[in-house]
Amino acid sequence: MLQNMLEVGGYLNDVELAKIVCENSEDTVYWLERMGVKWDGNIYQTVAGLHPRSHITNFVRAGYDYVMALLSSAKRMGAKLALNTKALDLIEKDERVIGIRVQNPDGSITDLFAKAVILATGGFTANVELRSKFDPRLGSEFPTTANPNRKSFDGATGDGLIMAQKLGAATKDAEFLQLIPFWGGRLLDYVGADIYVNNQGFRFVNEAASWRDVSNAILEQDKREMWAITDSQSKKGASLGVKLMNGTVKKASTIKEMAKAMGVPIQNLEETIRSYNKFSAEGMDPIFGKKVFTQQINQPPFYFGKEKLAVHFCCGGIKLNKNAEVVKLDGSIIPGLYVCGEASGGPHGHDRLGGVALTSAFVFGRIAGRNAVTM
Repeated sequence: MLQNMLEVGGYLNDVELAKIVCENSEDTVYWLERMGVKWDGNIYQTVAGLHPRSHITNFVRAGYDYVMALLSSAKRMGAKLALNTKALDLIEKDERVIGIRVQNPDGSITDLFAKAVILATGGFTANVELRSKFDPRLGSEFPTTANPNRKSFDGATGDGLIMAQKLGAATKDAEFLQLIPFWGGRLLDYVGADIYVNNQGFRFVNEAASWRDVSNAILEQDKREMWAITDSQSKKGASLGVKLMNGTVKKASTIKEMAKAMGVPIQNLEETIRSYNKFSAEGMDPIFGKKVFTQQINQPPFYFGKEKLAVHFCCGGIKLNKNAEVVKLDGSIIPGLYVCGEASGGPHGHDRLGGVALTSAFVFGRIAGRNAVTM
């Protein structure tokens, strides 16, 4: 797992932090069980995961399951929630963080004091100005995966990063933002049951490769887009119904019918799927090197849809150390301030291994929590 993290991260990872994620990943699975998470019995290879090592509750509502289990556990322990309450600034005294200033739902301002503050505020993918500062290529033409149609709320605006930088916090790998195909034709979160083809009906990438490799390959295609194709055998995610209803994904009873609807040459698509099914049967794709196959694509109806890239994940953010403490520009720490999850930077390098975003959030969230209450 560590070697895969380093490979995908371009060996730019903080190796000590990546190793902590790997060494604590198994215990994190059992901890989540104790919090009430119920796992599916199968281990699978998540997209961009490079190896079958991932666990999930189910493919339809896994995120909901994690949130509800942890929320219920926190409330049982006496946690208080402040919904619709905006964090404005960290409160510092004698160079130590002692609380946070918030705006209440009625507009009033309150100072909340504590012996430690943990920033778990997510990334800054929705903050176009901030992400363009770190990567000028990512202008407003790219939506986020949380708000692909630009009609809903996306709270990944980098609030934690902005507040921490006011106190001198350093960043690590903040220039590395991840682009992925997400809200178009792609329906699966595991490898081996779908293919990606271009507007000529040909595969152009190993679908089991890292997100960086897949995204770079998409950027080289006509109109920077692709088609994702699967069939009736695959385990589809919660987005299937919505995507069928709004026409993002369509169904076809034959490859010929599918090719016509896609506007790609029929012969090309038929040959692409024929050769892919042959590779699947043999367990090896000699063209792109794919080795993970869970099925052939040969059982209609076929599901297909066009897919484009969106900004998905911040591989970097606020610099943290092994104790999840926030590190300053001069290398010292900010006492009383911790960070975890996508708000932090260090474990991933220039790209993150599939399945490790949540894993690292859980691992360093636990470390931050333990250190915050024992300081």
